[in-house]
Amino acid sequence: MRAFLAAALFLAASVAAANAQVIRVSGTIKDGGGRPVRGATVTADNPDQTPSRLTATSNAKGEFGFMGVRRGLWTLTVEAPGFERLQFKHTVAAGRQQPLDVHVTPTLVPVALPLDAVKAADIQQRIARAESLSSSGDIDGAIVAWNDVLAKVPALTSVYMQVGELYERKPDPTRALAAYRKLLELEPGNARALAAIERLEK
Repeated sequence: MRAFLAAALFLAASVAAANAQVIRVSGTIKDGGGRPVRGATVTADNPDQTPSRLTATSNAKGEFGFMGVRRGLWTLTVEAPGFERLQFKHTVAAGRQQPLDVHVTPTLVPVALPLDAVKAADIQQRIARAESLSSSGDIDGAIVAWNDVLAKVPALTSVYMQVGELYERKPDPTRALAAYRKLLELEPGNARALAAIERLEK
């Protein structure tokens, strides 16, 4: 009986350890010609995990990476000025992950943004600061930081979603709605913005 209990406890501990395992997910963003895309924002979302959102920015080689990803089904969103927004599902399992090879499609209407003048490392630093402030509970500081990111790279329209969610946490539903509506104005049909607006207007 003791042996059975010991085995059961060992199995439970092993499962818990596996579930708690954090994994690195990385990849490269490329255009249709196979050239690296610098300064793309990659967001990973999984509402069943903590943290539920991770953000990275591609470097000059188009490379990006997330540390601390837990196992499960994640939704990856790639946004880069001059390219169509790309979203896909990715299952993260235990063990070493194969790098993702992500290809983005140029937008039909060119985006007038000199992204080459913006350092990818600087963008990533600003995003990391905004996420850190949000995680620590400094909502006002996080809002200021995300608006700073938006001022630096206006084409990263997903920032409006971040700002809206922070205003909901304050709570300030009026400003949250304004952020979501701005996103919807820039991205008609954005499902997340539509759902947020519908939820707040009930």
